[in-house]
Amino acid sequence: MNLKKYMNAAITAVAVAFGATAANAATIDLGFSLDGSGSVGNTNFAITRDALADALAQIPTSGPNQYRVAVTQFGSNVGTIVAPVIVTAANIMSIQDQVRAAVRITGGTNTTGAINNLVSLFEGDGGLGDTTLFNITTDGQPNSQSGVEAAALAAFNAGVEGISLEAIGNLNAGTLENMRRIASIGTTGVISDIGAILTDSDNIPNAIDQGFVVQVSNFQDYEAAISAKVGRVADDTGGGDPNVVPLPAGLPLLLVGVGALGVARRFKAKAA
Repeated sequence: MNLKKYMNAAITAVAVAFGATAANAATIDLGFSLDGSGSVGNTNFAITRDALADALAQIPTSGPNQYRVAVTQFGSNVGTIVAPVIVTAANIMSIQDQVRAAVRITGGTNTTGAINNLVSLFEGDGGLGDTTLFNITTDGQPNSQSGVEAAALAAFNAGVEGISLEAIGNLNAGTLENMRRIASIGTTGVISDIGAILTDSDNIPNAIDQGFVVQVSNFQDYEAAISAKVGRVADDTGGGDPNVVPLPAGLPLLLVGVGALGVARRFKAKAA
């Protein structure tokens, strides 16, 4: 767990233990990157692009928390479709229109650049929010597995809480395992069994707690997967419910309330 996670857990645990309100506004960063490589093709890119645009409508525009969204694509290079912006009732349709207007950039599969670019975009827009989650949609192996694993670790160390992926198409076990490694590192900082490979989108876990890969059999099925993903993330990060704390849901808060501040102090002292 990185320092941001320690501090967030400590602050929240103490608030809960002493009856403080959890309704303080939090900024939730959601970064999306679509595969625009040559293997995807224009038709399939349009399917994923439009499906993501539709799914973004589920992002809450009211309540105590605010959601900041960025949308990019990656081929040989990386392109920004939507720069980081707070989603509101007034601009959500404009954001969706920007996504639907995106033109595929083609080339290789620069997943490394996709992750690095999302970090840079949010850091350049005032820094990462209270919770930051990245979603990568791809149909294949990245140009460099070692490079993307390093990018996932750098994102985790920068304060990203979770990375998850949609793996589209009939991908082999080795490719899926490599994607699981990316999700695991980007969410926990290490390669572990916490990263999961899901065969459907019916039981999507909390993306803050668990990195995961959702297998999607074809591009036509992507819409259901990304809709389920965005809906679950909105629920898990509080949405419009002031009683939901947008922090790692698996933490036993009262226990953490006793010890997390001490852990955070030790972490900070060690880092110094």
